[in-house]
Amino acid sequence: MSFLSRALESISLRNPPKTLKSLFASQTHAGVDVNENKALGLTTVFACIRIISQNIASLPLPVYRRLKPEGKEKATDTAEYTLLHDRANPFQTARGWRFLTAVHQHTWGLGISEIVAKNDGGIELWPIPPWRVSTSMQNDDLNTFRYVINAGTKTYNLLPRQVVAFPFFSTDVFNWWSPIRLHKETIGSALAVREFGAKTFSQGVNPAGVISGVDFGDEDSEESYKKKIRDQYEGMSNAHRIMLFEEGVKFERIGLPPEDAQYLETQKFTTTEQARIYNMPLHMIQEHEGSTTWGSGLEELGLGFITFTLRPTLVQWEQELTHKVISGEKRKNLFAEFLLGGLLRGKIADRYNAYKTGFQNGWLSIDEIRAMENLNPLPDGKGKIHMVPLNMQNLDFATERVRTKKG
Repeated sequence: MSFLSRALESISLRNPPKTLKSLFASQTHAGVDVNENKALGLTTVFACIRIISQNIASLPLPVYRRLKPEGKEKATDTAEYTLLHDRANPFQTARGWRFLTAVHQHTWGLGISEIVAKNDGGIELWPIPPWRVSTSMQNDDLNTFRYVINAGTKTYNLLPRQVVAFPFFSTDVFNWWSPIRLHKETIGSALAVREFGAKTFSQGVNPAGVISGVDFGDEDSEESYKKKIRDQYEGMSNAHRIMLFEEGVKFERIGLPPEDAQYLETQKFTTTEQARIYNMPLHMIQEHEGSTTWGSGLEELGLGFITFTLRPTLVQWEQELTHKVISGEKRKNLFAEFLLGGLLRGKIADRYNAYKTGFQNGWLSIDEIRAMENLNPLPDGKGKIHMVPLNMQNLDFATERVRTKKG
């Protein structure tokens, strides 16, 4: 029985458990409560999680079969291939499952799914909300380690082999850290800056001022006069209007405009700090200041995103899925591996020059080049031939020819 089935059995929609009503917030020094749902309201956090999760979800994840004496081929005839490449469970495609799991991993710190056996001998992967998961172990005995799942009014335990788990960051084998909770002060500061900006704009771009020299007549009171000023000059729709007062009335502004108070600079700083949590290049979240935006510079930045941001997580997923989804005997011949070719492809001229070098030097065939361009092989095996330059020869053969001539 999957987590979803257990949860539906034990949860009443009229009285949902507290974990479904809200996630507990953590107080910060900025005076703002922080939790994962609030953090997703920050555009930088949202963009980082969305970009990483979409890339993980969109990359093909085939299962390969090892060939003897070397090489590999896609194991399209296996249930594991269908599970990881096509459909994870009856309600989710493989792409949908990977996206949701990656969002959980990079928001709550853990992407976890239960491995559920099917009647036909296959398996399904069912995501478990990470805020419902804790761990237990008795007397430091590794054999007693369990994942404890809170399914509403019931709890149940799962063995490590019954789940696939992808922690975002951990300091030991059995626990994980939420990036939002770990960096709650950084997130709290960003939320406070956003709240400050929203309140500033709702009350007018400039700070409040003092009106002096007002002579309240019979028709005006202090409250009615303030209401008239608010109606005419407060809010974004009235910003920069010329203020007209009776003779002798003066308006004196108090404080500095947000620009002078480095409000925008603070926003940029918090954006950089949030991106640093996810090791996200700023140009990926549409922050182009200080980054190269032409030619090979942008390509190198994109390659850096793949190498330093995506690749460590992809390796983690590959190893966990190969170990947990593919049974012990099958692991001798089968393994899961993401295809990065689509992301690593450069400009067409650069690719063709690289293919030309590989073909002329004999380490690429026509069919191998066509495969990298998503083209079918040439018929009758014509593209499998490897070519070598006529002016190149084996070093031992060349040495022997010199000796023969001298003799």
